[in-house]
Amino acid sequence: MRNTQASGTQWFRLGAIAVGVALIGGLSGCEDDGSTPGGGSGHHGGSGRLAVEIFGNRGGVLTAVPSGLCLGEPRVQWSNGARGFSADDSAPDQPLTATVSCALTSASQTLVPQNVFSAPSVFAVLKADRTLAVWGSRRLGGDTSSLPAQPQNVVAVAGNERAMAALQADGTVVGWGRAGSGASFAGSVGIGSADATSPVAPLNKVSKLWPTKRGFVALNGDGSATSWGNIETTFDGSGGSKSISSYFDAGRLAALKDVASVSHNLGAVAVLKKDGSVLAFGDPNSGGDASPLTAKLNNVASIAATDYNFAALKKDGSVVVWGLNWDGQTSDYYDGSEPMPAGVSAVQTNLNVFAALKQDGSVATVGSAYFDRGADTGPVAGNLAGVAKLYASKTAFAALRKDGSVVTWGDGARNDASGVQHQLNRVRSIAATELAFAALRQDGSVVTWGDELRGGDSSAVRHRLRDVVALFANDYAFAALKADGSVVTWGAPTHGGDSAAVRSRLVNIRAIYSTPLGGFLAVAKDGKFVAWGSPSAGGNAPAGLAAIPYVKN
Repeated sequence: MRNTQASGTQWFRLGAIAVGVALIGGLSGCEDDGSTPGGGSGHHGGSGRLAVEIFGNRGGVLTAVPSGLCLGEPRVQWSNGARGFSADDSAPDQPLTATVSCALTSASQTLVPQNVFSAPSVFAVLKADRTLAVWGSRRLGGDTSSLPAQPQNVVAVAGNERAMAALQADGTVVGWGRAGSGASFAGSVGIGSADATSPVAPLNKVSKLWPTKRGFVALNGDGSATSWGNIETTFDGSGGSKSISSYFDAGRLAALKDVASVSHNLGAVAVLKKDGSVLAFGDPNSGGDASPLTAKLNNVASIAATDYNFAALKKDGSVVVWGLNWDGQTSDYYDGSEPMPAGVSAVQTNLNVFAALKQDGSVATVGSAYFDRGADTGPVAGNLAGVAKLYASKTAFAALRKDGSVVTWGDGARNDASGVQHQLNRVRSIAATELAFAALRQDGSVVTWGDELRGGDSSAVRHRLRDVVALFANDYAFAALKADGSVVTWGAPTHGGDSAAVRSRLVNIRAIYSTPLGGFLAVAKDGKFVAWGSPSAGGNAPAGLAAIPYVKN
């Protein structure tokens, strides 16, 4: 990137700069010959005052984009302590400020706390008066009209596959949707009950809520915890379920406290406690019994889940896996005797396989090669070095290397990137639907591969995929947010891939939220919003919702 000289000082004329770990020249408007490195069209800024715009969803990855005239090279500081143009939003319930500095000049923008929450087929928006606007599948939590009283003074919302729950400021909880899937906790309190509406312990000034597949876990203000709802019985052949209460005895209940986070899969729940220990409950076929590995499950930093297993990443970089072992030689379950990767910094999962990113930049996998979901890295093993981050669809993996190249493996029938491999360089980030990937390059262009009906083919909109600052996805379609605030979509047309009907309203957009089953919700800087996609998954927003604030005034 060239720049002009003024009295020996470097001046940068910033346009719509999309950045990851460093300035990306393909999207910057430098005051030079007008050309844009990387082939992007660019957005050239004028000589106006320094400003910054934030793009992205609260609770996700946010990107700060400076504009205006900058004396020197711009630097960004976030109020959560992060530095750089992109930051993970680890505390979305608090306002967040990005400040860009250029020598003695600075500019800031502050986002309001998270006010959009989503479940598989439902959106819930927290309005300024602390009430909710809810829409999506009416059967699965998208309708609150049957409640005797609407939620008030809401501070957070959690949603599972079939029900929603709102946490109110006084620590009470309001649920709606399928009663047996967590919408109701009116059953008798206690363990061993077959009633899915029976919580295992009282709800007492709840401070935090987590969804399971068909239930909830709540942390009370005194550190105790409770859970209610149902859990699918794995492999019973009829789609049956059992109440969460039925999986609890006195010992398990005594251990349910001081919850730090909750993970779940098809048939079990894993609770990470604040002391680094783990409590599991549910169907043993899905990892509902971790007791054989209790001695190893300490100093745990995080838990990841596949459909039938859990993997605990410990603070020392070791990994402990429990649940169904498809390739078990002596047991149908992981028992701790299996070799596991060490020196691990992060774990990514798809439906069946764990991929462990090691501290040295290499990758190891745990799972069965039977399903062709990426357990076998043999064909790409020589290229899995210098990896910076792992991504996953439901059936495959993609590794973004530190040099900006991409290695992908798993699901050989659909995950074929050979036709675009030559373009998979200078990549900044990757997004995935259930069966396809999209890579955002440093020049603001996008490369896609995978199942054509799930967004793997973007040829129809390729000419518009320029100056992209962020990618979003549901299970069926992708949405690309451009630096000028416009949006490009592709993938399954009825599940968000076709936004032609609302394209004229997709203006000045800053965030795009999604429901996995096919809805998108775009929020503009001024609070205007647009929903599209499957009506049964949040594609139609209610008429009574006036605005969804994004920037704090």
